[in-house]
Amino acid sequence: MSKFLTIFLLISLATINPTSGHYGIVNNLWKTMSHIISLEFGGIKFLADFFQYKSKELKNLTPNSGDRYDFIIVGAGAAGAVMAARLSEIQQAKVLLIEAGGQENLIMDIPLIAMYLQYDKNIHWNYATEPSNSYCLGMENHQCTLNYGKVMGGSTTLNAMMATRGNMRDYNRWAESTNDESWSYEGMLKYFKKLEKYDVTKAPVDTEYHGYDGPVHITDVPYRTPYVKSWVKAGEELGLPPVDYNGQKQRGLNYLQTNQLNGERVSTNKAYLHRIKQRKNLHVSMFSHVDRILIDPERRTAFGVEFTKEEKKIQVLANKEVILCAGPINSPKLLMLSGIGLQDHLKDIGIPLLQDSPVGENLMDHLTFLGLNFLTNDTGSILAPDLVKPNNPALNDYLINRKGPLTVPTGIEGVGYINVDSPDSSEPPNLEIMFSGVNANYYQFKITGLTDAHYNRSFAEVNNKHGFQLWPVMIQPKSRGKILLRDANPKSSPKIIPNHFSDPDDIRVGIKGIKLALKISETDAFKQHGARLAHPAALGCEHLELYSDPYWECALRTLSQSLWHHSGACKMGQESDPTAVVNTKLQVMGVRKLRVVDASIMPTIPTAHLNLGTMAIAEKAADMIKCEWGFNVGSTLCLSPRQSDI
Repeated sequence: MSKFLTIFLLISLATINPTSGHYGIVNNLWKTMSHIISLEFGGIKFLADFFQYKSKELKNLTPNSGDRYDFIIVGAGAAGAVMAARLSEIQQAKVLLIEAGGQENLIMDIPLIAMYLQYDKNIHWNYATEPSNSYCLGMENHQCTLNYGKVMGGSTTLNAMMATRGNMRDYNRWAESTNDESWSYEGMLKYFKKLEKYDVTKAPVDTEYHGYDGPVHITDVPYRTPYVKSWVKAGEELGLPPVDYNGQKQRGLNYLQTNQLNGERVSTNKAYLHRIKQRKNLHVSMFSHVDRILIDPERRTAFGVEFTKEEKKIQVLANKEVILCAGPINSPKLLMLSGIGLQDHLKDIGIPLLQDSPVGENLMDHLTFLGLNFLTNDTGSILAPDLVKPNNPALNDYLINRKGPLTVPTGIEGVGYINVDSPDSSEPPNLEIMFSGVNANYYQFKITGLTDAHYNRSFAEVNNKHGFQLWPVMIQPKSRGKILLRDANPKSSPKIIPNHFSDPDDIRVGIKGIKLALKISETDAFKQHGARLAHPAALGCEHLELYSDPYWECALRTLSQSLWHHSGACKMGQESDPTAVVNTKLQVMGVRKLRVVDASIMPTIPTAHLNLGTMAIAEKAADMIKCEWGFNVGSTLCLSPRQSDI
């Protein structure tokens, strides 16, 4: 701890105002030393909490080649951790969970710093879209960065912790397209309720739409800047009052609902797996890269997986099923590597075809615009560098009490849903706007891959200045992309081609969304702060009339960023649907004993961040699997006489 104390003392001395006189310097030093002593206690407490947290993590075990399990689950993310917890409720079933990354830790669960975890390439896949001349033009090599989690909990360990379900019509549309009412909103609602322990108290709540006994805590953000209060007031000014957007209605501007508990992130690893460490029938193999699914080509039946761990090839066998929960990018990749995909593509790659299937097609994503940063005349922002100064009580407040600005998830405090074409109607939203009371800084933008030239042009002016950010999101995009293999090497990253803005309506909605965000910033609620749009013309767009539609289109294509909400590339549908990869039981069509359970099965993308929706899919899938194999423990479908113990 001596280095810890020395660093903060040096920072303190560097921040003393030399014009404050002898008394001022002594007084400042006294306050700083008092804070450092207190902070060191906070550091000791956090260190103790760190090791207590570590003791809850599941052990990393290594199977032997030929070992048999009833269920093999690939990926420990939003879906995989849920599946492992629920299927291991079956005491007589032996379950193996395979994860490419390692353990989560308490530092990852500090909400505000989640975005900065992207600098650690050991805990994410470090993917990027293929270069494009239509979007992400301000990023290195015109590529959108896609840092999906490679760690226990997957992307739920790295994301912004935004608890959003989507619109009722999203799921009713699933039911219509698949001819299966169990995928309707009514059918999915019981799983949203099952997974959540709802504890939102500071905003409107539709109590009948929520669950109160699940493993995933949904709550208010503990800390609020004055700007987010103005955000909600601005919505009221514009006829967009706050509603429980996870309840009956979605339209309006509101405070964020987040998956936190006591100021810490709640990943699926923490919510589902920390509670069941004692289960002897669940084995976890970490740092294990799955290379392919083992499939008997004559019987067309999956019987295991092959993975690499510590440079050793291991094959494990499944008595009942292999379940892919590898995520929206890696699940289609694994299917293709295993011979399930489009015939011509697999032939080009040199992979023998097992099942001709539209794997990789129907790729969807949510894109946002980074260029709406505002400066203010007052000092209500959270400035990340200030939080480590020894005379700032925020760090100690978090280390000891888990309170203060460090509890704000990646800086997001508010969210709004609007239909830009019918803002006064109850039509389903086609735009989301995220609100952040943490103004932009250099490191935040470097995570996105933004070039220094674009940063200096558009964002240097707001770096660590007081203000706020608005991020309009085209939440119901019409553009569709695809995922392809780069080659037959399992370690190669896939080709991710989202085709953003290939449908011109997405540009139209994006421009209207930018204008609506500007309208919000011009309300009386924000005028009191002297809010003003900060940056000059986007680099490469200077030749266009400032703030005209052509200018905004250019800026949107330049300063666009993926929200890492890819979905749909293993589309769910009817058996007769030529565009579907899995049926409504999530079984891969044409191959027995193989399922996909993650966001890649979504037929259309929900009006939401995909975290909760993916968990709900996994809860439903676990119920279906239990019923089909004759196990009814914890299953709402099988009318179980016994409740789940999670």
